[in-house]
Amino acid sequence: MIISPPILKTPQGNASDEQWLANLMPFSSRGGFPIASRMAWHGGQHIEHTDTGAQGEPVRAIADGTVVYKRTPSPDADKKPLAYQGETDNGCVVIKHSTEIGEGPDGQIEYYSIYMHLKEVFVKNKQPVNRKDSLGSVGSCNGKNAIHLEIICDDANLKKIVGRSSGKLDIGADGRDMIIYGDMHFYLPPGTSFFAAIASPQAPTGSGAPVHTSAVPLFVTMRFERGKCLLTTRQEDPQQAGLYIELDPPLANSDDKYEYNLYSRAATLGDAFHIAPSAAYELLRFGRVINTENETPIAAGAVPHWHKVNYPGGQAWVDLNAAGVKKFSDADFPHWLGWALIDDDPTPDSQCNSPTLEKWIVGSSGSKLTAGALTAALGDAKTQSRLSHAICKFPTEWEKGHIDTRYDWLKKKSDVLNEPMTEEQYADFKAYVEALSFWEEAGLELNSNHWHFHPRLFFSHFRRCGWMGKDDISRLIRKTLPNPSVINREDQNSALTKGNIYEYLSTADEKRPAQLYPNISTVMRKYLIVTPLRISHLISQLAEETGRLKAMVEGGPDSYFDKYEPGTDQGKKLGNTAKGDGKKFKGRGLIQLTGRENYIRYGKYRRIDFSIENQSQTLLTSAYKTCDAAGYFWASKQRNKINEKKKMVPLGDLGINSWADKGADLESSKQVTKCINTAAHHFNEVRWPCFQHAWYASNDETAPPKNFRPIGE
Repeated sequence: MIISPPILKTPQGNASDEQWLANLMPFSSRGGFPIASRMAWHGGQHIEHTDTGAQGEPVRAIADGTVVYKRTPSPDADKKPLAYQGETDNGCVVIKHSTEIGEGPDGQIEYYSIYMHLKEVFVKNKQPVNRKDSLGSVGSCNGKNAIHLEIICDDANLKKIVGRSSGKLDIGADGRDMIIYGDMHFYLPPGTSFFAAIASPQAPTGSGAPVHTSAVPLFVTMRFERGKCLLTTRQEDPQQAGLYIELDPPLANSDDKYEYNLYSRAATLGDAFHIAPSAAYELLRFGRVINTENETPIAAGAVPHWHKVNYPGGQAWVDLNAAGVKKFSDADFPHWLGWALIDDDPTPDSQCNSPTLEKWIVGSSGSKLTAGALTAALGDAKTQSRLSHAICKFPTEWEKGHIDTRYDWLKKKSDVLNEPMTEEQYADFKAYVEALSFWEEAGLELNSNHWHFHPRLFFSHFRRCGWMGKDDISRLIRKTLPNPSVINREDQNSALTKGNIYEYLSTADEKRPAQLYPNISTVMRKYLIVTPLRISHLISQLAEETGRLKAMVEGGPDSYFDKYEPGTDQGKKLGNTAKGDGKKFKGRGLIQLTGRENYIRYGKYRRIDFSIENQSQTLLTSAYKTCDAAGYFWASKQRNKINEKKKMVPLGDLGINSWADKGADLESSKQVTKCINTAAHHFNEVRWPCFQHAWYASNDETAPPKNFRPIGE
C-alpha cells in the first residue's frame, strides 16, 4: 500500500514522517475530527493551505484509485447560500481506492477519499488516477483557504482494515499473522519477570532472581528504525481508565545496528537451540514465526527473545517470548496506542451523543458537558490526539434528503448550544448544507451511515504498512528502458505492460515459478524491505537480475556453465567440488544464488539440504524459496575490502538494508549494486534508471527525475 497526503507543498527533508505530516496537516479545533463546534459529528479534517509563488500547489490523489464522483465548483462561492460564514467553494471529488495491506482476502481492502471545497476540478468521472495526480486546486471554506478531506469505509472493510468490528483488541491470543506490519507489540501479563542481567541473548533465563515482577498489564512496542531497535513500555493510566502512558523515553538497544544484524543474531540463536536460523529470524523480527507454511513454529518459552525495557520504577531484561506473552503488530490497531472503535451514538442526528467521547471530553470527574468545556477540550492537544485515534461510525454530512433529521437540534437550547438558531438562521444554514451535499447524486456503494478515520492518522498509520500489492509492484517496475539497444538480453529489450507484470507475478514457465506474488511481498516484509527507499533499491536490482521479473534462473547453453566447473577460477570461488556443479548450482532466485557453497549456506539457514539435485531445483520451482533466497542474501550480505596487508576485512555494515538506507542518490545506488554484482553490470542501462523510477513511484516528490518514464507505461 502506497499512500501520501493530498498537499505536498513541503518536502519532507530530514523530518520524521509524523512531524512532516503534522506540519502539513495540523490539528485544528475548528473543522477537527471527529467532533466540531456545537458537539457536531465531523467526518474529516480541514487542511488549511495558503498558496505561495507563481503556481499554487494542487490537491493530489492520496493513492491510486478511480474517480467515482466529481462536481464542478459553483462560480458563486462568494454569494449565499455558499457564502454562509464566508466564501466557500463546493468543488468535490470522490475516489474509490482498492488496495492490499497483507496476504489473503482480508488483505484486500476498499475505502473512499472525499475532497471538498475545491476551487477547480481537473478530473472526470470514472477516470483512473494515480497517487500524486492533480485533482483540483484548493478553494475556500468559510473564508479560509482550505479543503475538507475524509477517509471512509463500510462495515466489511472496517473489519478487514482493523481486524475487528468493535471493542478493544483481544489480548488473550496473538494478533493477525497474514496482515502484519509496522511496529511489533507485546502484551506482558501480570507476573512477568524482569532480570537485572542476562548471560547472553541465548540464555534460557535471566541471571539471578528477578528484580521485578509486574503487578499490572504492560505493553512493549518494538520499533526498527534505520538499524536501531527501540523499545517503548506502556501501562494504563491509574488515574484515567482507557488511557495508556509511556514509562519514560524509549530504550534503544545497545547495538545501534541491531536491525542490520538480525541475520547474524538469528544464526547464533538457531545454532544454540538447534532450530532453523530462518525461523529464529522471524522470532526476532516479528516476535513469533508467522510464515508457518514454510517455517517450524517456535513455542512460547522454547527460545528466548531478550530485550531491555522499562518497567514501573526501573529498567531490566525481559523475555518477549516467555509463556503468557502475546504478540501483535500495528495491523491490529492496538488500543494501548489509543485506537478505539466508536459506534455508541444511539441518535440518528448529526450531534455527537457518544457516551464514550463525552467522557473523553469531560474526563472521569462526572462534570457536565458544556459549551465552555467543549471549547477547552477541542483546543487541548492531548484531547485532540486522543480523538484523532477514534474510528467512528456516524451518518455522512453530505446527504441532502435528511438535513432536518440531522440538524433540527441546532434550533433547540442545550448544554453545548447556549444560543440556538432562529428559523431564519437555520434556513440560511440548511441552504448552505444543501449546496454542499452530494451523497444521493454520487450513488456510492456504501451506506450513508459509515466509518470515518482521521485522515492524518490514517496516513501516518498506513505509511508504515510497507506491503506491496500487485498494482504497487506494477507501478514500481519500469516498463521501458532508456537505451535498450545496448543491452544484449532479449527480456530486457522489450517494453512491458501491466499485463506482463501480472503474468510474471502469477504464472509459471521454465524460467519462473508460479505465484511470485504474494511470496515476493511476504519476503520483503520478513526482511524489513518495507520503506520506499529500501523497496526502490531492491526493485532496481531485481530489474537487472531477473529481466524485470521474467526469469529466475541464469540462462545459456550447457557449455556456458563450464566456467563454473571445479578447477576453474570461477568454480573455486563458488565452492564447486564435483563435475557438473557448474550447471547444477547455476544462478537461481530473485537475486541469483550461484555455486555449491552459496546453496549450502542458504541450506544451513533454512535447515534444508540444497546441495542435492532435487532441492537445488526448488530455488526455481518454489516461489517462496525463489524469493526467500533473495531475502536471505539481502539480509546476510557482508561487504568486504582488502586492507594494506592484503586481507579481507568487513566494511562495517551488515546486510544490504544498511547500504540502501544511505540514500537515493547515484552513489548510494552504486553501493547497493556492488553488494549484488561487484562489476555493477548494466548499472547505467538498467539498475539506475529502474531505481529512479521505483523511487519516484514510491516517494512523495512531485517532480520526476530526468529521463523518467510515466508510471503507467
